[in-house]
Amino acid sequence: MSGSSVLPAVVRGRGSSTLLAGVVAATLLLPEIGAVLPASGPPASEATTLDDLDEAEERVDDLTVERDAAVDRYESTWARIEATREELADLEREAHDLEAEVEDTLEALENRARTAFKRGPLESIEVLFSSAGPQVALERVALLDALQRRDRVGVEVADAAQVALRQTEALIGAREAELVSLQEDLEADAAALQADLDEAAAEAEEIRSLVSRQRRIDRGPQQGIYSCIFDQGVFRFRDTWGAPRSGGRRHRGTDVFAAYRAPVYAITSGTIQRHSQSPLGGIGLYLRGDDGNVYYYAHLDSIDPSASVGARVTAGELVARNGYTGNASRSAPHVHFELHPGGGSAINPYPWLAAACF
Repeated sequence: MSGSSVLPAVVRGRGSSTLLAGVVAATLLLPEIGAVLPASGPPASEATTLDDLDEAEERVDDLTVERDAAVDRYESTWARIEATREELADLEREAHDLEAEVEDTLEALENRARTAFKRGPLESIEVLFSSAGPQVALERVALLDALQRRDRVGVEVADAAQVALRQTEALIGAREAELVSLQEDLEADAAALQADLDEAAAEAEEIRSLVSRQRRIDRGPQQGIYSCIFDQGVFRFRDTWGAPRSGGRRHRGTDVFAAYRAPVYAITSGTIQRHSQSPLGGIGLYLRGDDGNVYYYAHLDSIDPSASVGARVTAGELVARNGYTGNASRSAPHVHFELHPGGGSAINPYPWLAAACF
């Protein structure tokens, strides 16, 4: 195997059948890794209300179990690879030993041939005539015959060793190729697995964040899942329904104050009915809730792309950013929030906000 080398830290063991079994077993494990994450049931992104919280948490638990199983399979596959590396190491050593054996045998035969050539064909006769007697002559003839048989056997051994060496070298090449392919497949599957796990973890975190803003309300006409329109602890509002406003108007909503561009959330699940922009309300958004009511958000800085007209939103989902557009003070960013039962005239939204936020 002059000048031959095996891939860094390649694998080996005794017997091609053992190696083949290890490689096959490892290869059979790989498709399972890539197929770990898909699970039965709805995707995690559908679990977006408190009604689905248990299902979402169960899916997170299932993903955790799948992840642990995937890690076990991943480690098992690497164990197979390590076993294959050990086997390839043994094969390389075996090839090296065979190469040395071939070289030694050929060298011995070459020395014998060189000696025979120098002494010529009369060597046997000389041995006989130089013997001390018939008995010694017979013994020397027997010795010469044994040496000749040994030389023939040596040639046969050398031939057999060369054949074994070629076979071993071919086996090493095949196993190296299998190992490279196995490693590439494993790395690709591991990368895909990690991407799926990252995506699942992000989805689970998004669900937890969403449902953490939701609460079930059972209060007269306000029935179902609702969310405060701002994150807890970052807003303030009070009941100012009917308070005087410029131009002799009366306040027809509740002003909810928060930091500029703070996230603004859907108070309940429903459909974005329309957007608006006016000198009074600035950038506005109308949400028709599944409860039949229409909710109006005014003075927004911007509307989130996910809250386009006709889009479905879930209670607690981001729909806009807080601002001071329209007839609002730059020093006091807020959302003017209105409630229109059944899409009709506005009523005081304070009790609905208080139930969702406090």
